[in-house]
Amino acid sequence: MTAFASDTAPPASTELKSLIKAGLPVFGTKPADLAVSDKAVSPAPAVSEAAASPGVVRMDPYVMLDKRPLTDEAVMTDKSWADFAMDKYLGGIDQFDRGLLNAYTLPELWAKIPIVGRLPFAGTPGTLTNEERAMRLLRLDQKADILKEQKDFEVLGRSEASVGPK
Repeated sequence: MTAFASDTAPPASTELKSLIKAGLPVFGTKPADLAVSDKAVSPAPAVSEAAASPGVVRMDPYVMLDKRPLTDEAVMTDKSWADFAMDKYLGGIDQFDRGLLNAYTLPELWAKIPIVGRLPFAGTPGTLTNEERAMRLLRLDQKADILKEQKDFEVLGRSEASVGPK
């Protein structure tokens, strides 16, 4: 005889059920702290009790508020940002700037020297790796986009102020 063959419940099961029910959280139909208008939620179709199937539990409608999925920019690592910036601003690895002119930069060559390469490169000022140069261009482009958006908002604010009632 196996442990699951009996049809009677063990005596502790009712006690365990009451403990489990007491410990589970109770959820309301709408969170009290969220201000969601009833007009935004479409009501569920009315179902009469007679039309409901026996044994089917009908729940009150509720609003599910979830965060938006992450964008590609939010998931990118520093290395992927550098690769993206190099492809965008310096071109591909086989193109003129990155492939021929700057295939090897002084900091990259310095890092390949076995013992001395661990020390920071003390070359000419302004010598950057391809990654650093591309990330600098990316940051400048992002700053320019932010300034352009701010300028657009200022122009929009001025135009609305001039159109408004006097």
